[in-house]
Amino acid sequence: MPAAGTLSDMTTSADPFNPTARPPLRISDPGDLLAAIPAMLGFRPERSVVLVCLGGPTGTALGAVMRHDLIAPPGDSAIEPGLTAEMAAAIEQFAIVCARERATSVIAVVVDQDADCRDCHWCTGDGTAECAAMSRAPLHTAVVEAVARAVGKHGCALIGAHVTCEIATGSPWWSLLDDPRNGLVPDPDVSPVTTAHVLEGRQIRASRTELADLLTGDRARRREVARALPEVRAAQAERFGGQRTGRSFTARKKLEFVLFEVDNLASGEEPSARAFAALALALEHRIVRDAVMALAVGEKDLAAEALWLAMTRVLPHPERADAATLLGFSAYVRGDGPLAGIAFEAALTADPEHRLAWMLDSALQGGIRPEAMRELATCGFEQACTLGVPLPPARER
Repeated sequence: MPAAGTLSDMTTSADPFNPTARPPLRISDPGDLLAAIPAMLGFRPERSVVLVCLGGPTGTALGAVMRHDLIAPPGDSAIEPGLTAEMAAAIEQFAIVCARERATSVIAVVVDQDADCRDCHWCTGDGTAECAAMSRAPLHTAVVEAVARAVGKHGCALIGAHVTCEIATGSPWWSLLDDPRNGLVPDPDVSPVTTAHVLEGRQIRASRTELADLLTGDRARRREVARALPEVRAAQAERFGGQRTGRSFTARKKLEFVLFEVDNLASGEEPSARAFAALALALEHRIVRDAVMALAVGEKDLAAEALWLAMTRVLPHPERADAATLLGFSAYVRGDGPLAGIAFEAALTADPEHRLAWMLDSALQGGIRPEAMRELATCGFEQACTLGVPLPPARER
């Protein structure tokens, strides 16, 4: 299995081939498929292997989309490309997800800047020995052949494999495995899939790095919050440490405080350093953290996610882990796998032993659908009920 949350990304819907959930997307031209990948992933992949699942009644509806870094073995050459253990493990995990998604076929896409041929800018298999695209072809072929073998074990067929040096307007693409097709990538910004995703309110980033940068805040602000933590912790110990205040009372007050800050941020008021510190300490109460997971399916889901993002950007380690985990869970539930994976990576960097982050990241990498994660949110409503704190009602599905 790929390293948790570090190099792989996946997007999937609750039931990708169910036309009653939403009209299934279908793409017949490889160039159009390549142009749609940034919208399906949420960013433009670089040096990547992308696998697109197809299924449904006709076998042509788009399903889960998976991505992993394209990793060349040390000393990679045209004579003996081979596969790294990590690349092979990622492909095996791809195949497991394909089976879980009930995909009938898949298309592999290799995005490799090192395959850019500056002599002809167009690889049809007739390049010279010095052609960059030709020199990388053995690696690309080894990868897609491994994909074909892996998915074939689960009754799924590889029906196409295409290569491009970048997903950008006018970038040449070509096919592997005796497929003669080639062409130019259309404008990704006007892809029908891009249009559909933008209308749904989804953002498309220029790269995975840009997506990861969303979680990187101001270092000075983080130091300010770190300095406030000991003082706020001491003040709370004094306030809630008396015999008259039990754990339920403390948890209820802290849950109410989190909900108050969700509304505050939604109204345009960013928490102070002390408030961020208090929020971090509130989430240390597991019943509070578990309760606010319900916000991911409630009427204030976006407001809550904005707070988790703001906290992730300013909290120090290890306090950052809880906020990043909640951010990842919120993104996961709404089908934004790449953001979820990056958030879980941040959580596990802040606290490598964070059990909830590990569990959620393993579910994401294993292809568990967002719909299954909603059960955790349901438990959050139950936790809040035990504390006597009403939460925003769940949205209708």
